[in-house]
Amino acid sequence: MADVGLASDEAMIKECILDLYINPKKAIVKWSKITNQTAQGKFAYPSQHLASLITKVKGKGSAARGDDLADSSEVKSCSRADQLQSCGNCGANVLEWQKVCPLCGSDDIRKDTSSHWIFPIRSDDELNLLLNKVPRIIFILFDKPDMDKTDVRIRAWTVSPKQSYVRGFFTDYYENNFKLKTSKNEKPAPCNLHPLKYDFMMMQPQLIFEALLQEHDVKISFWNLKKPKDEPMPSHLLSTEKLVEIFGDEVKGLSKAEIVKVHPIIPDKDFSKLTMRKKILKKYKEKYIRQ
Repeated sequence: MADVGLASDEAMIKECILDLYINPKKAIVKWSKITNQTAQGKFAYPSQHLASLITKVKGKGSAARGDDLADSSEVKSCSRADQLQSCGNCGANVLEWQKVCPLCGSDDIRKDTSSHWIFPIRSDDELNLLLNKVPRIIFILFDKPDMDKTDVRIRAWTVSPKQSYVRGFFTDYYENNFKLKTSKNEKPAPCNLHPLKYDFMMMQPQLIFEALLQEHDVKISFWNLKKPKDEPMPSHLLSTEKLVEIFGDEVKGLSKAEIVKVHPIIPDKDFSKLTMRKKILKKYKEKYIRQ
């Protein structure tokens, strides 16, 4: 078998991020200010370069038509760092670099952070591949620690497809969403997984990489494949009723905010009390029509 390993180090990762993220982003913003076109970048393929350096596993050069990494790992990425903004006053689109609405001049700018990871699961074979053939799923997220600043954070986690919630989540989507809708000749949306929300945290993700992207520099604060960091379930993702069920009489009568302040995370011993939430079946978005 061909060598699939990469002797990557922090210097290589920083150079990759500068070449594929920071410098292209500067160019996009520059031209966005001239053309008034979007400053959003598409980083799916560049994220695979980064995933290879982080995991020290080469790719197979297959683009979107094969394994993302040579060890058959699946790589998913999304960015919440450069999503299109909107005006809270008139609803107009506001580009990332604009500080006020170009239509009404309002400074009430709403920042969108809805970007998510997408899994197209359209057959028994695709479900079987994800759950039984893929050794791990690598999730990469671009976001901003402070939405009012330009610094961008990159984090990468690994999740095991053998973990019970992972298997339940994707099986539930396929059986009770995709197949149900297609049986009615409806068009189902792909399976969406939202970063740092309940379903993702229930998959017990392990952080393997974190870095901060500044204007001219990359600061890597964590990178450890052998000893990743566990991500505990934040208590704010649970309902007040569930928090009372877990923490008992001690928190009865307290507001959710008060409970979260006292118990910011769910202890490991109580993790088994958490269950899969019933999904709301959303209709596929209508086809875009130019105005």
